[in-house]
Amino acid sequence: MNRNEPGPPTVTLPDASVVWVSGSHGKLGREVCRQLRAAGVQVLEADAHGPSPVELTDPDAVARSMRGATAIIHCAAIPSPENIEPSELVRNNTMACFNALEEAWLAGVRTAVLISSGSIYGTAWSPDPLFFSALPVDESTPLEFVDPYALTKDFTERMGEMYARRGMTVTALRLHWILTAREAEHVARTADDTEGAANLWGWVELEDAARACVLSLQPRAEHRGYEAIVIASDETLSETPTGDLLNRHLPDARRKRDFDGHTGGFDTSRAASVIGWHATRSWRHP
Repeated sequence: MNRNEPGPPTVTLPDASVVWVSGSHGKLGREVCRQLRAAGVQVLEADAHGPSPVELTDPDAVARSMRGATAIIHCAAIPSPENIEPSELVRNNTMACFNALEEAWLAGVRTAVLISSGSIYGTAWSPDPLFFSALPVDESTPLEFVDPYALTKDFTERMGEMYARRGMTVTALRLHWILTAREAEHVARTADDTEGAANLWGWVELEDAARACVLSLQPRAEHRGYEAIVIASDETLSETPTGDLLNRHLPDARRKRDFDGHTGGFDTSRAASVIGWHATRSWRHP
């Protein structure tokens, strides 16, 4: 298959599957809903916008919107800390996630997919420059964040861990900058390479990101009950070879492997083993 040809999710869900999707009118949520419906799955949409808005910080509203669900994919969150008071950012993102998990648990739902972020490492929104010291980045890379947005993603993951200890299967996806292939091409061809250094010129294509959400509904036997998984493209957002980028912008970063060609700076091998996911789309052929 051509790297950029849209395809159906490579997962078959039971006929009785009913998946609640929060943030269903957002960029990721819309694509998740599309892929689920293409797979024949019934979708319950929950979003603060649209014809039937759901206030996700209200537990009763969340419970009503979730009736009949057999699994949840929680996509909703304030996507960026820009122009948002930190207290509102933390309140909204944390309470929306808690309500999704708590109401799912009370309703007997035992499968949850949570949208975390590559921003959890702290490099994206740090008030002072923060760079990775060892590459590639994976799930064991230390979290050294000092910003509230990353904190909300850590809250998301810690809440997921707690419900997994109760018996829920929870997968938190550390999605990197979500772009369409054409958006990524524009960034790669116009942005200064210096701007992308803190985040290793990382990104993930929209359809690939949504496919990770769908695949997480039926994880493989390697899943340990709770998993936080890196989801990123296997290529950088740059026309410059990765080795040259690292030599120029991150010369002190310890390299645990070679970075040939335009290889990305993130290790997604855990995603391959736990949910059968790998990046399929490239901005070089939009």
